[in-house]
Amino acid sequence: MKFDLFITKYKLHRITCHKSAILIINFLLVGWFIMPLFSQEEAQVELRSTYTHQHYISKYRFWIRNDIGLRHYFEENPYSMFLLRPRAIIELTGLVDFHPAVDFRYSVHPGLLNTFELRTWQGVSLHWPDVGRVMFDHFYRFEQRFYWTEGIRDEEIGLRSRYRLRMQVPFNNRIITDHTYFMALRGEVFIPHDKEIEELFASLLRIGMNIGYNQNSKWRYQLTGYFDAGRNTLEDERKVSKFIVELSIRTRF
Repeated sequence: MKFDLFITKYKLHRITCHKSAILIINFLLVGWFIMPLFSQEEAQVELRSTYTHQHYISKYRFWIRNDIGLRHYFEENPYSMFLLRPRAIIELTGLVDFHPAVDFRYSVHPGLLNTFELRTWQGVSLHWPDVGRVMFDHFYRFEQRFYWTEGIRDEEIGLRSRYRLRMQVPFNNRIITDHTYFMALRGEVFIPHDKEIEELFASLLRIGMNIGYNQNSKWRYQLTGYFDAGRNTLEDERKVSKFIVELSIRTRF
């Protein structure tokens, strides 16, 4: 009798999870297709290429990860950015990870002053729930951001929180394993903790979709598209400000 009751509760829980998953998927899909409708003529285009390497330290149960990236911004005054982002991924439980990181960014502006940005941030990820072959994860991070402009001694400091919800669905296998094609949808909100916002990307709503191929445990390839809806100040109307295309390669050894 107790076992039958347990099975019944488990089935009801699965049904609830499926309904929640469907609602989340619909929200992300609606956001993906609606945001471009509000795009403005001055929306920027950004191309990104990122190489990520991860190495697992089995003795202490954490990953060492490093992202190396090149980004180019197509706008009225085009510029390029070089990125280096080392971090650790510490397994707290089977579902929760802690991410301390440092982020170095150097932007080259032809005809203008170049800028350097240092970010330190701390993040927590939760891998839950798995509904059939659909896998969800949540990621929150708190950023401390420091800017320097060449030839100017004063630095700018900003604090920001980010929350991302992502779902991944493998196509040809039930889980993402060797030789698996997959798709992911993600929604992310950027929350500045400053009274004045002087940059468009400080307050953002980001919707993204990517397709990828997991060759094996060592190699993964991914193509992602993002729409950013931002505003210059908290009082301004939010509008699509950027479309991002990113090609990324990840290795694990």
